[in-house]
Amino acid sequence: MKTFLKENKIFLLLYLLFFICGAAIIGWFEKGDEILYFNTLHNSFFDQFFRWTSFLAEAPAFLLIFLLILFSSYGHGILLGLNLILNAVVVQFLKLAVFPNQIRPAVFFEGKTPLNFVPGVEIFHQHSFPSGHTTIAFAVFFMLSLFAQDKKWSVVFFFSALLIGIARVYLLEHFFRDVYAGSLLAMAITTVFWLTFAQSDFYRNLKWKDKALLK
Repeated sequence: MKTFLKENKIFLLLYLLFFICGAAIIGWFEKGDEILYFNTLHNSFFDQFFRWTSFLAEAPAFLLIFLLILFSSYGHGILLGLNLILNAVVVQFLKLAVFPNQIRPAVFFEGKTPLNFVPGVEIFHQHSFPSGHTTIAFAVFFMLSLFAQDKKWSVVFFFSALLIGIARVYLLEHFFRDVYAGSLLAMAITTVFWLTFAQSDFYRNLKWKDKALLK
């Protein structure tokens, strides 16, 4: 554990800062206040920027990342894929079985306050908690940070995941608490997965894990 914390201190410290600030935001502000704030920032540039940022947490983008990882290491590709599946299963179970009645911002503000929607973005109405896009984003980018030899890349990976979470709020798909919970879920699952499976004798003894598409 000490080695894990030391080697990944950049990403973990950035997340700790977000965790503390996020808890303060949730504690101090009413649910939906963040939606109204971001809604005042809408313009054509942000509309397109956050629309494409959110796309980075969808299947085509992560399939591309998965294939690129396979070019460098089959083992890393398997770890990334398994962690992605594990996070996806858990978050969908929570959304559909544990918190099935959590409405999205569009429904929450319906008939109360007019909102600015981004053209071309499909707005969902149910299963808001936790944010699936944010969970997947943090699961994948934290895993990429774990893979990285140069830990300076952790800064890029962290803010990539965070921007995806912000995009979900801006696009009126989630409340901040949905994003916050999704990130926490991903960090917890990925950490446990890494410390158990990725560090296990079973994985370390796989003869083909160091092979790659380019080798």
